[in-house]
Amino acid sequence: MNKGILIASRFKNRNNWSLSSIVIYQLSIILFLLIAIGSFAQDTKGVLNDANQAYIRYQYAIAAKLYEKAYQRNNNDQLTLSRLASCYKEMNDYETSEKYYNKLITLPGTEAKEWLYFGDMLKSNGKYEAAKEIYRQYQQRDSATDVTDKIAGCDSALYWISHPNDYRIENMAYLNTTKSDWGAVYNPVTNSVVFVSDSLRNTKKNFFQKTFKDALYGWTDNYFQKIYSISNAPNDPFTNQIHEYDPVINSYDYHSGPVVFSSNFDSIYFTVTYTGSENITKDKADSKNKEGKYATRRLELYLSTQNKAGQWNKPVPFTYNNPAAYSVGHAALSTDGRMLYFTSDMPKGIGGTDIWYCERLITGNWGLPKNCGTTINTKEDEAFPVIGIDGNLYFASKGHVGMGGYDLFVAAGEKNKWTKPVNMGFPLNSSGDDFYYVAKDDTSGFFASNRKGGMGNDDIYQFITASSSFNLRTSRPLVLETTVIDNATKEPIEAAALSTLNINNDHKWDQVTNTIGKTWHEAENATPYAITATKKGYYSSIIAIDTKNANADTMRVIIPLDNQSGVKPKPRVYRLADALTTLHEGDRFRINNIHYDFDKDNIRPDAALILDTLVDILKQYPTMVIELSSHTDSRGTDEYNINLADRRAKSAVAYLVRHGIDRKRLIAKGYGETMLLNGCSDGVPCTEAEHQANRRTEVQILRF
Repeated sequence: MNKGILIASRFKNRNNWSLSSIVIYQLSIILFLLIAIGSFAQDTKGVLNDANQAYIRYQYAIAAKLYEKAYQRNNNDQLTLSRLASCYKEMNDYETSEKYYNKLITLPGTEAKEWLYFGDMLKSNGKYEAAKEIYRQYQQRDSATDVTDKIAGCDSALYWISHPNDYRIENMAYLNTTKSDWGAVYNPVTNSVVFVSDSLRNTKKNFFQKTFKDALYGWTDNYFQKIYSISNAPNDPFTNQIHEYDPVINSYDYHSGPVVFSSNFDSIYFTVTYTGSENITKDKADSKNKEGKYATRRLELYLSTQNKAGQWNKPVPFTYNNPAAYSVGHAALSTDGRMLYFTSDMPKGIGGTDIWYCERLITGNWGLPKNCGTTINTKEDEAFPVIGIDGNLYFASKGHVGMGGYDLFVAAGEKNKWTKPVNMGFPLNSSGDDFYYVAKDDTSGFFASNRKGGMGNDDIYQFITASSSFNLRTSRPLVLETTVIDNATKEPIEAAALSTLNINNDHKWDQVTNTIGKTWHEAENATPYAITATKKGYYSSIIAIDTKNANADTMRVIIPLDNQSGVKPKPRVYRLADALTTLHEGDRFRINNIHYDFDKDNIRPDAALILDTLVDILKQYPTMVIELSSHTDSRGTDEYNINLADRRAKSAVAYLVRHGIDRKRLIAKGYGETMLLNGCSDGVPCTEAEHQANRRTEVQILRF
């Protein structure tokens, strides 16, 4: 309740006044105004006090309403604006948060971090060019957080949107509400979908007794998240009706879910919010306003097994729960049950939340938790791990190069040895939060997203891949067999990540090599492909093939990778048209047809078309850093030509920056006439075409 006291005084008998009563009335008016002003100020202070108390208790929905009230009375208060923007950010209302950050940064003395948060909100709202500019402004004010990958994500998002992967997605409207619905998994034993919702579902009230409290969660002002199910089983009384999943699993007072089943579906791990009353860490404080510290409840994992009657036994806590110190949740099991992956912010992590694992011991107990390592985890948040039916790790990250908040990634491997995570691209990812990717079978499954156009905060989406019945063939398919080997030992490389791109239609698929270094996939006849192979500890390779050269039903391709611990390959020079051959850091390729008029440094229209190709390459590989060098012919003095070449290189770099490439990824250098391609040196008579050949631009890969 607000602490402010509203003025309730009223003046009565305002007719038939005497002179003395008028004087008394005038004095009363003055006194009333003074009291009203003081009371208004006191009321505003009371509202802010209540708002601040709610904010540091993580009651963001409650705090936002109070801050809105305070904002109406003083729209230039820095703390109020900052807290408003933060509340809506925490509630995933990115549009409203963006609005307040936009106002906040106009106030003098605003902290640099607010620019960073503002950039994040713009990015989450799909305003990529605006986000890049705000990130750059943040970097000018503070370098505490490196925003290179955030800017790269903006560039990559535009590329991924224009080059979508072959997934058809659909909002599962019959499951979703205006609240938050997510965490869908499929149970084939009961032919049901189990999911999480904070909408307090109860579609058949007479069919079950609700076992949990109806309390509201102050963070969102919604009910606590609970586990629900919808079944298509003919002997299930809840067929096609959403209902509470199970009283034993769903009996906790606060949040419950998501769940993960064992491979035979007779065991279940699920996440709950700690319900005890002791040892709750007090970890949030506002030292600036000395508002004190308040408790927060952390997450735990619980395990339940089925008895012979098919009922769930009383859940038992996971061995490494420790709600006094950290959270443990979002369990994922390997298909053989040997590995348990989960999300945690336990000590000695890499970022905010990391993905950890435990290995099952001979005794049947779980070994000590270990971090999945820096290949998977970043300085920001990784969460929602899922082990797919293909054995790969699917997870959500805010730290790897992505389109918005959480993006979906996939990596091959186990424990702390993984391939470099691959962004799953558009349309699975969006500018919003995309997470909890779960395959139902080889061609379909579910994921969650709060993207624009949904029904509520988080919605459940269904995906269907292009390799399903939508891709019917009338002729016998061509199989592309790709083998990745160590170039020195000629041994196959397991768990190498492959990305194969159809040059004609930009369709791309991602795979991981098996234990003998191989993958197989259907390919189109008479079609050019570019195959990228990556593996930690090796230099990446890109190979171009054309299936018109196939002379059998299977086309076999071998991709050799050079080990980074060995001798670095000698740099080579390619034409841009040949750039889809094997490339490494240090390689240099020539950009054909970027020519300059004699004694000029402007970008000609024909050169602009070629530079656009380079823009696409840089957006496709958002971590690539290049040196862009310019060369002149021999006419003019050495000093003049160095200066002219430098201007030309900077002109090309400026063109790339104008088209969305971060300047930090580009280094301009002019070499003048020091690297002529022919014999047209000083004093040698040559044609204009021969001189033109020396006026060129080249690119060297500094980091790939």
